[in-house]
Amino acid sequence: MHARTQYTPLTAEEQCFAESNHYVVEQFLKRNRLEPDDWYDVVIFRYLLSVKKWHQEPELHKWKFSTIAGQGMRSAVGNEKKKDSRRIQTISLDGVIPGTEDMTYMDKITADNLDYINYGEEDMNISYNTEIPARRRWGGAAKGDDVIALETFLKARKHRNMCIGYDSREEAKRRCSALQSYRRTHKLQEEIEVYRVDEKVYVVKIEGGRK
Repeated sequence: MHARTQYTPLTAEEQCFAESNHYVVEQFLKRNRLEPDDWYDVVIFRYLLSVKKWHQEPELHKWKFSTIAGQGMRSAVGNEKKKDSRRIQTISLDGVIPGTEDMTYMDKITADNLDYINYGEEDMNISYNTEIPARRRWGGAAKGDDVIALETFLKARKHRNMCIGYDSREEAKRRCSALQSYRRTHKLQEEIEVYRVDEKVYVVKIEGGRK
């Protein structure tokens, strides 16, 4: 039975080997349909540990390196999923309820529930009894600037894609869900794709989609 490999900084030789075989990580994520934004940080440490193990234990060379690295990364993913199953799951109020016709969790909230929502007042500058401007509304809720930008983008024939940057990845995730909900509500699935990469949300017009 082999002793557990301890991770130490890679040697120059190991760094070169890790860089030249990095495609193994990309192939693993793609083959297992794992989003890089969510899973890269989970598997990369185990990949680097596999590189060190490969150099410290020559007897492993009877197998392909991709096999050794794949086993390590699968173990890392499995452990992460076990931890996720024990965590309290959070959901976005803009998320669609499974098995419904585009109904979101916000749609199910009643007036009595509103007292239990944390609006993050400690992070906001709140004032009261101010002059109220006219509201821009979409589906009964105030439109965000990104929704207004999306509507303008849809009308502009010369633009094929749009990128919206946010202050944080969490904000980008939340607003991406809102824009995807707008896409479903307005039946734009054949016209645009909406997806997120890090702190940015991309909207791309589908070639040949409805005009």
